[in-house]
Amino acid sequence: MLIGDKYKIESDNLNVTLYESAKSKTSVTRWRAIAFFSSFKNALEYLVDLGVMETGLKDLRTVVKKQDELYSLVKQLGNIPERIESCRGAEK
Repeated sequence: MLIGDKYKIESDNLNVTLYESAKSKTSVTRWRAIAFFSSFKNALEYLVDLGVMETGLKDLRTVVKKQDELYSLVKQLGNIPERIESCRGAEK
């Protein structure tokens, strides 16, 4: 399952794996496993946390903008985990 252009999640009978895309020298997109989880919900929560950490926590406006971007990507997937949906509901 693709999440934007940069991430995808796949699962097997043991793990849910989060992948990040990387362009090779020949411009071929390769997927690199960056984390393993026991549930899809945990993978999505980690993805949001990762996005916030990537902002470097420079200022609150940057963090909130990144959170909104990531929640929007997650929401496009359809079934939103309860915790993520409740976080978004607090801002309404």
